[in-house]
Amino acid sequence: MPTPTITIIGSLNTDLITRTPRLPHPGETLTATSFSTGCGGKGCNQAVACARLSRSSSSSSPSSGDAPSLITTRILGAVGDDEFGGTLIEGLQRNGVDASDVSVVKGQRTGVAVIVVEEDTGENRILLTPGANFSVTPSSVPEALFVEGKMEEKEEEEKKEKPALMILQLEIPLETVMHVCQRARANGVPVLLNPAPAPAEGKKGLPVDVFMGLEHLILNETEAGMLSGLDLPPPSLSSSPHDKARLADICHHFHRLGVMNVVLTLGARGVYWSSSGGGGGSSSSSKLDSGFIPATTVPKVVDTTAAGDTFVGAYAVAVVLSGEEEEEGGGGGVRRAVEWANRAAGKCVMKEGAMEAIPWRGEVGL
Repeated sequence: MPTPTITIIGSLNTDLITRTPRLPHPGETLTATSFSTGCGGKGCNQAVACARLSRSSSSSSPSSGDAPSLITTRILGAVGDDEFGGTLIEGLQRNGVDASDVSVVKGQRTGVAVIVVEEDTGENRILLTPGANFSVTPSSVPEALFVEGKMEEKEEEEKKEKPALMILQLEIPLETVMHVCQRARANGVPVLLNPAPAPAEGKKGLPVDVFMGLEHLILNETEAGMLSGLDLPPPSLSSSPHDKARLADICHHFHRLGVMNVVLTLGARGVYWSSSGGGGGSSSSSKLDSGFIPATTVPKVVDTTAAGDTFVGAYAVAVVLSGEEEEEGGGGGVRRAVEWANRAAGKCVMKEGAMEAIPWRGEVGL
């Protein structure tokens, strides 16, 4: 059996990270605790999460020849022809990600994320400059990405498998996200959409076509409030994680638009999920399976920067590896994927940094 492939189409950024005891007030200059740089971007982080969570540890990299990856991880994206671009590509390759579809765009700067982390809480605030990420247009996504065929410049007998799953976010142009969803749907490739960052204030949500036939939607409470169009401000979603009726209303909205599995991440409170794939669960609808899973308890939250991307990567790996169970049992596979992703995110928040904090499969356990 060939190794299944997860293909991520998304952003690659250089992270400029400042750690501080607190945020400065307007007009105030505050001495920070530390500054560092690193590889990041939602596409990059989610690709590394898929790759790391498919291997037991860093010693089981492709070059080590032992404990091969359970999944092949590929990424399509773009970096600038500056000092940051090469570092990002090297970082992806070092973590076992196939970065052969990452373009270096001449005359463009690599995307940059300025991240401020409050030390007491581990919470972060991020300012994003897209740079070369907005060069990922529909024309830069080859049709060959969605179909099986021979690998270019490879031996004749080596085949390129159709992805078992594609992952998208919103740090690349929306028209590209729409195009990929349409082509993936036409070719029978499942898609996981993580609609982050949420649309800017004043803009309407995403076109409904994005949700039609979408297999997996993972979003946080802010994104859920903005994209559902319901009269529920984001804070009310998290006021009581056990308010299943309120959370179910949000999930049912997306189910009605055509989404099969909806996962609402609620930060330190936990995760609410709902699946229309079958199984007998706690939803009031006999056709839905749903549930709330509390967040993993950790001794200390150090940095939440990559927690969401770690969750997405872990969930993706779990649903791909349990593909047969998904087809037969629906919600049961989603529940197990959410539980495992929850544990992976819990490991992530105990370390500093973004990509550096993402755990390996052996750290999370099964």
